Amino acid sequence: MIAEMLEKAWLMTIGMSVFFGAMYLIYFRDSYYWRYLGKFYEAPWERPLETRHFQHAVAYGEGVASRSYNGLLTIGVHQMGLALKIIPPFNFFHKPLFIPFSEIKGWKQFWYLNSKSYELELKSAPDVKLVMPASQVEWLQERSNGRLEVVEEKTPHKQRPNVWYVIIIIQALMALGLGAYLIVNGFEL
Repeated sequence: MIAEMLEKAWLMTIGMSVFFGAMYLIYFRDSYYWRYLGKFYEAPWERPLETRHFQHAVAYGEGVASRSYNGLLTIGVHQMGLALKIIPPFNFFHKPLFIPFSEIKGWKQFWYLNSKSYELELKSAPDVKLVMPASQVEWLQERSNGRLEVVEEKTPHKQRPNVWYVIIIIQALMALGLGAYLIVNGFEL
């Protein structure tokens, strides 16, 4: 009886270790770009003049897959810059950032399928770009009193590959084709 309990406790310990180890690796991998930005812009979160919760951004660069923070981002506007933080419990390895407006330059970007967006390049961290919906960037521009530089030109950087849009269109056509097939054949496979 005690041997069985010890065996179950041991197996449970191994299972929990594997689970938490995998979660650690996933969070650590997903925070790659944020940690890179943290080298230049990490700062404690201070009460901003205005705040928007549940905002969106995509961080991308060379070598690692892009990381989307859809609905996970809190943006704060200060007199001299913007503050970014990830909401808990997704904030492991994501310390708050403060980016001065003088460090940011933005361009039009075609990232989101359903809305306009802007790519923000950061002077001290040029290897990572942030892509945000146009509505967020326009809000930031208004609050910065013109200190956030955003030009109405297309980005000079490599844009998101068009292959993603082709894949999405192919998947949509496949789904429509399957639906048409099922309708024609009376939902019999």
